[in-house]
Amino acid sequence: MSQKRLSEIVRDLIYKRNISLVFIISIAVAILVFAITYHIDKKSWLEKIDMISSEWQRTIDNYMDVLNFFADHPEDFKNPGDILEVLKLIREHFGDYIAYPIFAIPDGKYYIYPLYNFPSDYDPRERIWYKSAVENPDASIISPPFTHRILGVVTFGISRAIFDRDGNLLGVLAIDFVPEKVMKDLLLPGMYVMSKDGTMLLQNGNIHVRVDPKVKSSVAGVKIENFWVAFFKQTVDDTIFVVQIPLFTLLRNSLLHFGYVVGLAFLFVTPILRRTMKFFDRELREPLEEFSKAAKEYLRLRTFDTSGISSSIFEIDQLVDNVADMITIIESQREELEASYEELEASYSELQRMTHEIREKSKALAEAYEFFAYKLADIVEGFDEPTGSHVKRVQELSKFFAEKMELPKDLVHQIYLYSPLHDIGKIKVPKEILNKKGTLTPEEWEIMKKHTIWGGELLSGRKELEIARNIALYHHENYNGTGYPFGLKGDEIPIEAQIVKLVDVYDALRSERPYKKALSHEEAVKVILEGDQKTNPSHFHPKLFEIFKEHHETVREIWDRISETQK
Repeated sequence: MSQKRLSEIVRDLIYKRNISLVFIISIAVAILVFAITYHIDKKSWLEKIDMISSEWQRTIDNYMDVLNFFADHPEDFKNPGDILEVLKLIREHFGDYIAYPIFAIPDGKYYIYPLYNFPSDYDPRERIWYKSAVENPDASIISPPFTHRILGVVTFGISRAIFDRDGNLLGVLAIDFVPEKVMKDLLLPGMYVMSKDGTMLLQNGNIHVRVDPKVKSSVAGVKIENFWVAFFKQTVDDTIFVVQIPLFTLLRNSLLHFGYVVGLAFLFVTPILRRTMKFFDRELREPLEEFSKAAKEYLRLRTFDTSGISSSIFEIDQLVDNVADMITIIESQREELEASYEELEASYSELQRMTHEIREKSKALAEAYEFFAYKLADIVEGFDEPTGSHVKRVQELSKFFAEKMELPKDLVHQIYLYSPLHDIGKIKVPKEILNKKGTLTPEEWEIMKKHTIWGGELLSGRKELEIARNIALYHHENYNGTGYPFGLKGDEIPIEAQIVKLVDVYDALRSERPYKKALSHEEAVKVILEGDQKTNPSHFHPKLFEIFKEHHETVREIWDRISETQK
């Protein structure tokens, strides 16, 4: 990592970090100002939308009031002349704000003003404004917007069913008002109005932000798109009012405030930073540079002169004094070290000699234990087996399984060395029981099973023989807990004993005994993998079982090779 001078570090610390702090604070203030400005602007624009939407609603209510008035005077609809007079009166009252007022009677006949002839297949009873009014007889109904057949512009239909005093339907009175004319003087620049199905009712300028009409009722919100901001609100009749303004217009005030904050911050902070820098130069950087020169002189001439170092900072003076005391102590200790160096050299030579001697003795001890193990194996084999091939096969196969289990090399070596001693305890079993050709009695079998206990006792007492003891003591334990002498289960059984367990069972199945014939490899594999009256797959460690299942042909090769060699 590249090093910097203290002046550069102090300058970075004072200028860069403080400027960063000022910038972060300025950003925070700008964000706060933006949030406040945005909230105010949003509230202002939504209030304008409320005002315009209220005027919209007031206009609709006015039209509904007219229809409700005529609904209360059914006598005005007794004859065609009166009906046309009512339609003319409505037209003249609202002027161009509405289209052609119409009155349709239940037999399909209609009256319209100004007069207009629809196509012969036109039936007002099939129109939504007629059906809605009949289905809702007690109120005026607003129909969805549509393009007017005559005028060719978007209009709204407002209709009201007219009943006589006896409750008989006289017909449906309807007017189509033209939003474009009603609201043309109220729309703000960039504003548009659309219905809940997305039909554009009014538009003042281009559409930069298109609001999804499928918003929940009575919802006001904001949408930003294409560097424009749209404030929108949905009224009770599902009409959506949207006003658009450029994003920069919304951000302008916040950017100005940001500039003010940053400028004022730099104006006030810069002189303070300069004075702070001068103080650090005088009280910290210059004394430390003098201290560094004094240290270099000490390395060159063994003299440490601090008379030219002066600082009002207590820690600097204390550092100089402490280093001076430390150098005094170092000089004293250096002299002592030089005096004892020759003594250390002599001690080191003696230590090397002793280390070599210990290594030689340790090697000899390890070789003695290995020799002891081989001799014991010879004793066991001569005591229980007709040939020496059994212990050799157990030894080689145990090593094979230990390596496949990926055990540490030292443990693999000990398993190879001590696996032949698994039946060492049999030297204490009476010969008449050990060599009996027939089936053992229950009492004789209990004595035979004690060979594991006796083997563990013979090999106990030395840490170097711990693996040998485990093999002799536990190699008849079963993984499922049904073995002897203790009924251990699963990983309670040392892995070295579990390995010898599997190898011993395989070799016993393949070997001829006074009380049984030797099995072929295939027969032995079937017994181990599928089980018989004495052997069960659950007796073996699952991983060892899978290794045997996958590599039993290699096991056969090792067994056959050793058996041939020992003949």
